[in-house]
Amino acid sequence: MRRFFSHSILAVLALSASLAWANGPRETWMQLLEQQAGCVTWVSVTVKIEVSSNGRSFPPSERNLEALGTVVGTNGLTVLSLHTMDPTDSILARMRTQGDVNVNYTEVKILRDDGSEIPSKFVLKDQDLDLAFVLPLQESVVSGGSFAPVLENSGESSFPKPLDEVVSLGKLGRNLYRQNTLQRGWVNAVISKPRDYFIIENLSPGCPVFDSEGNWIGISVYKKDQGRASALVTLPARDVLEIAEQAISRGL
Repeated sequence: MRRFFSHSILAVLALSASLAWANGPRETWMQLLEQQAGCVTWVSVTVKIEVSSNGRSFPPSERNLEALGTVVGTNGLTVLSLHTMDPTDSILARMRTQGDVNVNYTEVKILRDDGSEIPSKFVLKDQDLDLAFVLPLQESVVSGGSFAPVLENSGESSFPKPLDEVVSLGKLGRNLYRQNTLQRGWVNAVISKPRDYFIIENLSPGCPVFDSEGNWIGISVYKKDQGRASALVTLPARDVLEIAEQAISRGL
């Protein structure tokens, strides 16, 4: 009898959780998926890598990398995690002795949902905040069509609190047809010093994060420790936009 009641309690709890999800932010987040999925895009780069160690230089090599970014401007300005586009850390980690790694970006492209590839360029890199801003070349914007940037909040929204539910927009990789995705997560902590960060579970770098009301609250990037990526955090949207203004001025 005791086991029966235990199973009954578990069934009630499961039903309650299901009803809470149905009456929660699900509809808001589904609207995000339908209306703002275009603000997330894949960015492709070709890098030329030169490595030297103990006074010896190795033959240069090329590598193609792809990473997710968030469109923050109607001109196609896209922000992404710099760490996802920089193979330096992974190369140094495999080296048995100390050395130098030089990475040159020979080609940058924004990959659109229609299959088109828009030639672009880096206009700003912030190593400390792990941000990189990519802007289409002027002649590419005309042929590439309009961009749908992530929507800013209509007013000053409050920071999320621990245990708040959030969601991030993303895209699957090429092998899964770059399908749009939603990743549901929750806030574990809010850091206010020396800089504002949100610690949120279940995120992918470079993707936008939204609260339960559909407000854009930030971009997921890596926290740096002595120049190395140490943890995935969410940088508030207002900070991203502040640096985006600098990127725009440099790109014009």
